[in-house]
Amino acid sequence: MSEYAVKLPKFPSEILNSAASRFYEYLRVEKNYSQNTLNAYLLDLKSFFEFCLQEQIEIYQLESVDVRSYFAFLSKNQGLDRRTQSRKLSSLRTFYKVLLKDNLVPGNPILSVNFPKTRKQVPKNFRIEETESILDYEYENENASEILNIRDKAILEVLYSSGLRVFELVDATLVQLSADHSILKVMGKRRKERYVYLGKEAIQSLNEYLDVRPRFRPRSDEIFLNQKGNKLTTRGVRYILNERRKRMGWDKPITPHKFRHTFATDLLDAGADIRAVQELLGHSSLSTTQVYLSVSKEKIKEVYRKAHPHARLDKSK
Repeated sequence: MSEYAVKLPKFPSEILNSAASRFYEYLRVEKNYSQNTLNAYLLDLKSFFEFCLQEQIEIYQLESVDVRSYFAFLSKNQGLDRRTQSRKLSSLRTFYKVLLKDNLVPGNPILSVNFPKTRKQVPKNFRIEETESILDYEYENENASEILNIRDKAILEVLYSSGLRVFELVDATLVQLSADHSILKVMGKRRKERYVYLGKEAIQSLNEYLDVRPRFRPRSDEIFLNQKGNKLTTRGVRYILNERRKRMGWDKPITPHKFRHTFATDLLDAGADIRAVQELLGHSSLSTTQVYLSVSKEKIKEVYRKAHPHARLDKSK
């Protein structure tokens, strides 16, 4: 079974099961979406199919008015916010794109439906001292061997140094790593290849891990392995970070994506060109990267308020 294989949600009929399977394969193979995105899109599709059956709507003869009825139903009965509605609409637009590609529908009925306007959420990132605390924190894990602690340290350093998505991290293989371990070629979203770069601390931690990697008795070519020598999963990485959070006594989450946000913000704060950051993150659109600029501007404003005598809001300080 493929590492991507999952049990699809049970759809109401064989015809719908077939359509959903084709949709899933398109997203997995051609778009290379993460497993979380695949699951979300399939659940969106299941919800839509159930509505169509209830309202006796034929999915291969869908009209724009049917789509609007569906979203009116969701808004009334589930109270979904605009961001969730926008994602569900995106799911349907992609589904009908696949049907059109297979000549199963005459056109894409979703194209005439406008996406709900959503406000881009400002990413949460670690402050520099918080990042250092996470990376430098050491503990004796009675449930883990020394080689697992070495592996976990390498994972943390690589995440922060590269800005990788978590699925890119666990999918990376040894052959994608340069001879000096400073460059890694990864396959991102939509099967887009790019190079990411590792700093001194990450290279050192990675070298220490690669020295002990044979002791995992590897059964996979991926760089990071679990205790059985198989490829480490995205869930496994999240578990590792959450365990560190609990050991540190933190309430705030430590997640792979927060390291990615921190990577981008720290680069921009240091004066990096936004298009270079876009390339390092693997964003297809510059607008996606620009959301990090608002985080940097807040930091600059904070420095100004604290440093300039006439800019302090609290005159007593």
